[in-house]
Amino acid sequence: MKKLFIKILPFLVAFISGILLYTITDNFITDTGLNNLLINVAAGLVSIPLVFIFYDVINKITSRNLHNSLFESITIEINNQLIELISYLSNILNLKQPETLNELDDFLDLEQSEIYQNLPILPVKTEPLKDIKDQLMQVVHKPSSFEILTETQISALLNITKEISFLIKNLSKKSEKKNLSKHKKIIAMNIEYIITNLTTWIESGKKDAFHNHARFSLSNDKKD
Repeated sequence: MKKLFIKILPFLVAFISGILLYTITDNFITDTGLNNLLINVAAGLVSIPLVFIFYDVINKITSRNLHNSLFESITIEINNQLIELISYLSNILNLKQPETLNELDDFLDLEQSEIYQNLPILPVKTEPLKDIKDQLMQVVHKPSSFEILTETQISALLNITKEISFLIKNLSKKSEKKNLSKHKKIIAMNIEYIITNLTTWIESGKKDAFHNHARFSLSNDKKD
């Protein structure tokens, strides 16, 4: 709104000037020729800026609607993949997949020690993670994504994809028994960092919208 005001400010000044000129001319200029000339100038100062003001306001409303549509489309694509990511992490950690806001909060509150305790025997299949990463990268690197998403959201998504790469490598890696504890701690850190950035993404958008969208997929209901 502030940008719009700054953009139309010159037109507002011209519009107000036109009204003042008309008022002064109508009340104080008695010469017919000069009166008509100034009235015409005042009419131009009022009508022309009015056209540009209406144009900018309508353009702003239209752009906002388009922005909202693009944002909704992009976030649905991203949320689809993040839901799959939450589902994958829940499965490998042998946890119930979150289906309510409270359960989602519990998942996002997982600490490194809890993650470590629930880690499975390694190595683990990572093909789903690779697909999730590829799909996220495609969405994030769309030109429209950089125009629509905030810096915080883009940073969170880039951090998630980067950490997924590390997680894929670590989950696929075989470790000797003497190094297993250290290896699992590294994986727990990977997952904790992913969850931290998932939290950032969700809190920077609409948490209810994420839950409402996620509810069907997380409960394996394909109604959407």
